[in-house]
Amino acid sequence: MKRNYTYYTIIGSCILALIAGCGKRNNNSTMPRIERSPGWGIVKAEEKEAEVDDTEEAFATIPDVPYAPKATFTGRTNLEALCPGGSEEYELGKANAQYLDGCYYTGDKSTPFLASFAERWNKSAFLRRFVNAEELFERENTNIGDSLTSDTVRGKLPMLKNEFQLAFSNSTCMAKAKKLVKMLTTIDYVPAECEKMANLFGEIVNVPYDTPDYVTEADIEAMQNDFWSLYDKSQYVQDIAEIQKIRVNEDYGTEALENLRSSLQRRYVEATDFDERCILACEMACCGQENGIDYLGELIEAGQYSKYLLEVWVDWRLFAQHEVFGISTYSEIPDNLYDNARLLVAKEYVKHINEHSDDKFAKVLLLNLTYAETLHRVGGYYGNEALGASLFVKERYFLPEELSKASN
Repeated sequence: MKRNYTYYTIIGSCILALIAGCGKRNNNSTMPRIERSPGWGIVKAEEKEAEVDDTEEAFATIPDVPYAPKATFTGRTNLEALCPGGSEEYELGKANAQYLDGCYYTGDKSTPFLASFAERWNKSAFLRRFVNAEELFERENTNIGDSLTSDTVRGKLPMLKNEFQLAFSNSTCMAKAKKLVKMLTTIDYVPAECEKMANLFGEIVNVPYDTPDYVTEADIEAMQNDFWSLYDKSQYVQDIAEIQKIRVNEDYGTEALENLRSSLQRRYVEATDFDERCILACEMACCGQENGIDYLGELIEAGQYSKYLLEVWVDWRLFAQHEVFGISTYSEIPDNLYDNARLLVAKEYVKHINEHSDDKFAKVLLLNLTYAETLHRVGGYYGNEALGASLFVKERYFLPEELSKASN
């Protein structure tokens, strides 16, 4: 009895449309984890005249450059430390509960933009938190042939002492949220009561904001029409089209993709421009960089702005879930951890918009980041939304239609 707790606003379809145009090496370290479940080799534009038809030479094997990305809580080492080991009994939600702090925006709200952003961000953070807990409630009560009892396992939502004050400026939302949390922790897992909880959730979603939108529907429509010119990566990586064509069409483990990956790693280490590094890190991860999570995490934690940080965070979260926490419906999904990283990225967009108030594209990207949902668990044995993440990131996400695998 899967409940739909989708919390996109009326602009949700526009957000999805913007992102929809948005790897692993062939070794054991990057295989998906199933937890608790029954400038080398790339022909640059200026080099095309000198191109030779020699595949082996064009994709000559080169070694990686020694480099240790500076990632802390977003790095693979920290992520793996949060996972259960061996046959150790593990309680779902344990890792998530360690990151209660750091999801809500508590900064300056003195301008119309900041007040508008803060209200939308914090309400969305609470809704994601609740969805994560509700899906655990549902998972523990589904009884897929492995339970001897039909007694309800009560839902749990670990909360900060001032959670409701952080999440809501609107008193109506706050009152409904308190009632919602109480329902999660007290109701029986029966259709009628779950339906009441879902309806109350919808009521909270639909309470109007007190602050005006910082992005209008007209802005969103304009950004959709001009998205690929505004998102153009060739100004930072001239051969991006050639890079993406190879990584989309070459399978994991092929010589062409592996040599592309190693060339990108070398270029990343040598690059000094932050936009260029963001682009190269995403491409590396899509090609199967063994510690691609660390490269992406380094950029999230860097404290610098790039319009491409949304893509960096999307890739990081999907690969972190896919490679570390797992693709099972019973895997840990540490959404609070992901939202800690999400807020770091959001703060860079906010800082940039404060300094460039006319940058509507940055505002739309920030709105995308704000409303991107938690990774959902799929019903039954069918895993979670990271199940096909590596291929979707490699072949479809953040790609122009002419390069996307779906259009080939």
